[in-house]
Amino acid sequence: MKIQVGNTAPDFTAIDIYGRQVRLSEYKGKKIILSFYRNVSCPFCNRRVHQIMGNNLRFQNAGAQLVFLFESANEKLASSNFHKGISPWPLIGDPQKRVYQIYGVEESALKMMKTMLVANVAQAKKETKELNLPKDKDATMSLIPADFFIDENFKIVKAHYGSHLDDHVSIDELKAFAGIVDVFKNL
Repeated sequence: MKIQVGNTAPDFTAIDIYGRQVRLSEYKGKKIILSFYRNVSCPFCNRRVHQIMGNNLRFQNAGAQLVFLFESANEKLASSNFHKGISPWPLIGDPQKRVYQIYGVEESALKMMKTMLVANVAQAKKETKELNLPKDKDATMSLIPADFFIDENFKIVKAHYGSHLDDHVSIDELKAFAGIVDVFKNL
C-alpha cells in the first residue's frame, strides 16, 4: 500500500553498510529525506546519488537527514568505493525489500520499459562508468524508485513514487525541503 501525505512515517530498524543500527524514528526532530533506489550497479541510481553527494555539505549544514536504501546487500554496497563515500548518511541494503514493502515501493515491468522511452540510458551509463560499480546479479530490473520527505514531527509531507527507473524528486526540490538556499541562483 502506498504511503500518503499526512501519514506518520512508518518506522523501521535496519543495519547500514557500516554495521550501524539505523532506526528512522531516531531522526525525529529533523527533516528526513528517505530515498529508495534499485541496486548497486544501476546507472540511474548512482548518477542520482552522485548528484546528491555534490550537495552533501549543504544538506549537513541545513540539518537535514538523508537515508538511502538499495535492494543490494550491504556487503555488495560496501564493496564499492563510491558507496562507501556516501557517509555520513546511512546507506542500507535491503535485498529482501522489507522496507520497500513497508513504504509501498513497487516493481513494474511496464514502468521499466517506459524508461527506455523517456530516459537517456546511454548517457547515464557513460556518466557512471568511471565509478567502477560492482554488478549485482541478484537485483531486479524492474524496481521503481521512490522518495519521501518527512518533517520534524515525523509526518510525510511528500511521497513521490517514480513513473520510471530514472524518476526521482528534483535536486532543487530536495534542497528546498531541506531549507538550502541557493544564493547564486538568480545571478
